[in-house]
Amino acid sequence: MTKPELNQSLDFVNNPDGELQIIIYANIEDVAEPRKLDIKGDDLPELRQIFVDGINSFIIEKDEYSILKLSDADERGKCFYEYDLEVPAELELLENVVGNDNLQNFNFNDSDLASIKSLIIVLADNDNEVSLYKKISPVEVIGRGGHILKRANQRLERFEDQLLRITAKFQVLRVDEEIIITDLNSIERSFGFHDVITREATASLDVINQMALIQNIESLQELVTDVSFARKLTKVAKNSPVIKMNIPNESIILFSKQHPLTKKKMRYSEDGTQFNLDTRVSKDLLIKILNDDLLTSELTKLYYDSLAKDGIEVEAEENDEENNENE
Repeated sequence: MTKPELNQSLDFVNNPDGELQIIIYANIEDVAEPRKLDIKGDDLPELRQIFVDGINSFIIEKDEYSILKLSDADERGKCFYEYDLEVPAELELLENVVGNDNLQNFNFNDSDLASIKSLIIVLADNDNEVSLYKKISPVEVIGRGGHILKRANQRLERFEDQLLRITAKFQVLRVDEEIIITDLNSIERSFGFHDVITREATASLDVINQMALIQNIESLQELVTDVSFARKLTKVAKNSPVIKMNIPNESIILFSKQHPLTKKKMRYSEDGTQFNLDTRVSKDLLIKILNDDLLTSELTKLYYDSLAKDGIEVEAEENDEENNENE
């Protein structure tokens, strides 16, 4: 999905076919299914507008933003991520709540507001829907802890109940069967994402191991539980141009011995056919090599370490013109 396509998919919240409805569900600590929040009807229009405004300001109006596959995530800013990994159970709820009339209402006899971990907000018209995933932070449940005073005529007295503060911020959305991450840092700490990325990184190690390029593959296995490094490993296995183009190991080794950034920092096996990754720097550089991050400008002949790369497709027309000129 591209950013213009995402904007188009979300356009219905501003131009609904029929009435735009809102339903809010709560994910509760140690409760398997979400609970529907029974909200006074008079308050629903304002809540609906809060999230419509949020979608506009956080997504649609971000003209400078692009969308990357989550498995291809790099360090660039101003982008959203299309989720293309194993979907954790809590994110599956973005789809499962839609049209599910069997979900129970939130019951204050069973739970309190402090037990709410996150909200799922569904906006729908006659033909479209979008589900938003919103984590609830401690500051959004007033009365969770501490001693809170409220006004009582001209005095202050203790407030002994809880309040749920609703803001427009959300971290994930699902629209047109695609899950889009709007806040990557937050999901790395949530709903088992660490386990998902660890499994993906372990599978990626198998791909790298099959290349027989690394003498001590166990040196990478030690870093699989490091989420930041694990994401880089996942990107290598799924999107590495070096692996996809079957670049020979000899060429990869030769490149590392010649490039200014790597030639003094990489070590090799005794026969020179494999990398010996004995430092964290060498492990990070290997990832850069396999991701083809180390580039040289054809114009200036300068060297660059480029994390963010958008491929350029050469149009067939241009190729045809070149062929005709050569005939």
